[in-house]
Amino acid sequence: MSEESGDFEAPADPPERPYRIERLPPSELRLSAAANSLDDLVLTLEVALAERDTTRLLDLMIDEREYREILYPAFPAAHPPINARFETLWVTHFPDAYRGLMRLLADYGGRDVRILGVRFDRPDQDFVNFKLHEGSRVDAEIDGVREDDLRLFGSVVRVGDRWKVLSYPDD
Repeated sequence: MSEESGDFEAPADPPERPYRIERLPPSELRLSAAANSLDDLVLTLEVALAERDTTRLLDLMIDEREYREILYPAFPAAHPPINARFETLWVTHFPDAYRGLMRLLADYGGRDVRILGVRFDRPDQDFVNFKLHEGSRVDAEIDGVREDDLRLFGSVVRVGDRWKVLSYPDD
């Protein structure tokens, strides 16, 4: 069926992952300074921006241990045909995310930010030990003025019922 007629067939389910993700025991699935919900993450972000709290924003982001032990083993780039080493991925991920954090503080630090809604560009991805929510878009009031479709943070990771920012966009 064609899209022109208004009817179209849904795409087929994506193929199975060509690699296996080992399920980690709960003791290895710990996140430090994580939020208890997406709402809690948003509230923490709002307070940290108002207070220009670089440390709190950095703590809210996935750290090196969490990336190495929980995320990296599940990412496609860690498997054939790419087989990227952890250090290669981290050295590209962290500086970009940190630049994004600094941009966020420069643009919104010390301001009254009230996030009204969050949506993600892509469907949630299940990586066995965590869920990845990619490409956040935020509707917010900034100093009382509504602004829609902002990128205050990038992707978000949920491990069990704990939430952290994977990255802050640097663009």
